[in-house]
Amino acid sequence: MKLLYNESFEDFPIGEFPYDKEHSALGEYHHIMPKGYMGNFYDPINNHQWRSMGGNWLVTSYNGKKYMEQNRGYHVKGHFSDVTSMLVLNSEDIKNIHLETKVTLYSTNHETGIAFNYIHNRKYLALVMGSDYIELYQKNQTTRTTLKKLSFHTEALKTYHLKIERNEQQITITINDEIIIQENFLIENKGKVALMSQNACRYEYLKVSVSKKEYELILNEKKHQEKALENKRNKFSTPKVIHKINLEKSGSGRHIRVAKTKDNVIFVFAQHQKRMYRDAFAHISCLTAFDLSGKMLWQIGEPNDDPDYGLISCDLPFQIGDFNNDGQLELVYVQNFEITVIDLLTGKEIKKAKTPYIKTETTMEKDYPYDYLNVDAIRFADFTKKGYRGDLMIKDRYKNVWGLDHNFNILFKYNHKNTGHFPYVLDIDQDGIDELFIGYDLTKNGKVIWSLPYDSDHTDEIIFESLSENSEKVFILASGNEGFNIVSAKGEILHNIPVGHAQRISLAKYDPNKEGYQICVTSFWGANGIIYTFDKDLNLLAEKEMVGNGNIITPINYDNDNQNLILMNTSSIYGGLYDVDLDCVVSFKEEGQPTLASEAFDIDSDDVDEILTWDMNQLWIYKASQIKPKKQAYRRYDKDSFSNYRGEYLLPKK
Repeated sequence: MKLLYNESFEDFPIGEFPYDKEHSALGEYHHIMPKGYMGNFYDPINNHQWRSMGGNWLVTSYNGKKYMEQNRGYHVKGHFSDVTSMLVLNSEDIKNIHLETKVTLYSTNHETGIAFNYIHNRKYLALVMGSDYIELYQKNQTTRTTLKKLSFHTEALKTYHLKIERNEQQITITINDEIIIQENFLIENKGKVALMSQNACRYEYLKVSVSKKEYELILNEKKHQEKALENKRNKFSTPKVIHKINLEKSGSGRHIRVAKTKDNVIFVFAQHQKRMYRDAFAHISCLTAFDLSGKMLWQIGEPNDDPDYGLISCDLPFQIGDFNNDGQLELVYVQNFEITVIDLLTGKEIKKAKTPYIKTETTMEKDYPYDYLNVDAIRFADFTKKGYRGDLMIKDRYKNVWGLDHNFNILFKYNHKNTGHFPYVLDIDQDGIDELFIGYDLTKNGKVIWSLPYDSDHTDEIIFESLSENSEKVFILASGNEGFNIVSAKGEILHNIPVGHAQRISLAKYDPNKEGYQICVTSFWGANGIIYTFDKDLNLLAEKEMVGNGNIITPINYDNDNQNLILMNTSSIYGGLYDVDLDCVVSFKEEGQPTLASEAFDIDSDDVDEILTWDMNQLWIYKASQIKPKKQAYRRYDKDSFSNYRGEYLLPKK
């Protein structure tokens, strides 16, 4: 046998395995890696139900020996009731694997074991021990299929020596030197390994081996894969930095607005202060505008480079657009319970008004702390048949949406289901008046036209586009706990695909050799960082569990190649531009670039996307070092509708 991994945890410092200590939503669109030593492992599980609780895993020491403990027990409910704490060995996919570990149970209330043939935390094989059984099962999204289940009594504080041997279709399970299961199963034979437990327990070591013959096959396959990946990467030039801007402590997290004027590019960053509790009532504390040369054009408020002023798990209410339809760009923002319009280039105030008075509103939260609305997000719309988007949609956190006219008079109010983060504006009936898709509802003038039969959670991201050149437009939805949905314009659910908590979504020509467009979806909460790609008929093309968060899956026309790419983040280790197979084909070299937040924007109007990456103190802009001759013009998501919760598309212009 060839020993591939022999982990005794001796290199780990005593204490918690690195994790998101806030169990926050920041990782939905920020690249924030937990600090600390992870060795060859990573923790793929995060859950908002665990706020105020510690990490999943804990390195302990006893009698001079270190152990890896499951530190959480079982604290999940509802949609996340099938979540199991996992610690994944970050290895190559392995066939015909031999595993060995020793685990001491601290509790027998739930299940403890080991996963193998692990693709991601919603797709794997597992051997688990319950209080009075052992079970070999296959997990695939929401389906758990028992392959073998036998009576088996377990005891707390007893140590169990587990061995799993996979030889083609045969699986042999040995516990404390006794063969418990030895059968053939026609199931996938390839993947990673993970420790997994719903009980408090401690693992002594983890050994992973293969036969010498299998080892040679692994090496040959790895060479083949590396060569194939090299061929892919050779199609694309390396990215180069074309601009660096010193933000003078005025930067932010992913709260940026970008706009092109006749002869310049303007970047507006918003900082905030949190009021009351968590992120529900934040207000903009500072707005700063820079041009492409790095010159600060104006600033409203006082900047602060403390990350707490930049990092927040929601949108902030500010947008750039030609709100007055005068050929000039304005910035519309909400600060101190006032909606304000200013000239984008000068910062000069044009007009302002108070936000809606909501003290008497019966649909507000009972403990709403203000008499006037603390606006959560805004978006331009045309509710009054102007012929341009000179009206506003505003909302509170999750319950209510208002339509305002150009002078900020209330036109209508919506209150039905959870609003989600960023309702979608569209004129679906082509009558010159915009409808809103809010949460699970298509609405007009605040009235529900149709509603999807979902009540849990909310829709995080929305696209209304065709899946191929000649097909009807459909709603493409990342609907949180309700998964990934394709819905007709009339409200018919055409496809519902479980992917975990569907968080982000994008649509583009990711595969030039396939008919139609391809969809990219990512998950968060409970099953972090799983990326999927689908074809126009919703066939799964690829799936991959990412190490690290902040995978924004933005579609990129990188260098005029017919193949659009997927921007994850700009980390030189965990990020890059990926193809439809979820292979990293363009990497960002480690040269001190900020990696907190990223975005794609066609800065120089050549239809090729630049990549913006920034943090509180600096903004870098990347562009492909070589641009191919233009083959295709593209249309992109509305330039006046920035949000951390917008489904994005990059589609050929017809």
